[in-house]
Amino acid sequence: MADSTDSKTVSIIHPAAEEYTRRTVNVDFLYLDNESCDRCMGTEDALEAALERIEPVLDSLDVSITVRDIHVSTLEAAEATQLAVSPTIRVNGRDIQPDYIENTCESCGDLCECEGDVDCRLWQYRGEEYSTAPVGLLVESLVQAIAPNGMQSSESRESQAYQLSSNVRDFFEGSESDEADCGCGC
Repeated sequence: MADSTDSKTVSIIHPAAEEYTRRTVNVDFLYLDNESCDRCMGTEDALEAALERIEPVLDSLDVSITVRDIHVSTLEAAEATQLAVSPTIRVNGRDIQPDYIENTCESCGDLCECEGDVDCRLWQYRGEEYSTAPVGLLVESLVQAIAPNGMQSSESRESQAYQLSSNVRDFFEGSESDEADCGCGC
């Protein structure tokens, strides 16, 4: 099969025969701002640390991991990716913490030249709240996905119809005005 394609929806890869049977776990890291938002940057660092921790077991389980780094920069992109809250990490298409909460993100609020607040994800893990994804939560989520029968389905927000959160909508709609380019919706 030819390598060249002009399609954005078709990718042609040529795995080695021994790679053909290898199972691939897909990890999506979706975020609004990984250059200024402490929560997005910290979650990205935690994901890298978690991937480093589980890497030694991937070969023995005949699993590879593909990470997609997705900067969601428009309202249309938020709707297309079904981003409900930033940052989000999905493993094999499932949010690792679908029952999310949000609170004021000071670093995103600092980007704003007004009095508006910007909310970002607040992670919950073992009875505690964290502003960035805990490495332990990420390792557990990845291990569930790479182990046989991993990522069992559970009743959660994932089983509900997608709905863009008002905070994400406000983030983008606020950035469309000529005067307020901060994205906080003020």
